[in-house]
Amino acid sequence: MPFDSADAGTRARYREYAAARHTRTLAPQGRNRTLFAPDVVGTAEQIVEQLAADSVVSAVSELRLELPYEFHRGDYEQILHDVRHLIAPELGWRPAGAAIPAAPPLAPPPAAPPVAARGGAGR
Repeated sequence: MPFDSADAGTRARYREYAAARHTRTLAPQGRNRTLFAPDVVGTAEQIVEQLAADSVVSAVSELRLELPYEFHRGDYEQILHDVRHLIAPELGWRPAGAAIPAAPPLAPPPAAPPVAARGGAGR
């Protein structure tokens, strides 16, 4: 949960939410032995660093964002805004139809060496 554009109270709530759920990440849960990853909470920069350090993230082409059911609409809007504008672009995402940055122009091929004149009047 990125909190770059969240107020101080919302940041505290996000931290408390993640802390309350941390125990479930320490061992498999339930009959199916489900493993839960820790919640990702912090600034966009911290989240990007954490994701970049995860070998699984670099091996996938999609990233799923799960939002807590308990949050309010304003929380969702703030989280989605920060992910869309601060995190996703750092991971290489671009909106559909966005211009792809132009590649630098290619250098022209080297000139071909001059061809010596062949033949002539003396043959």
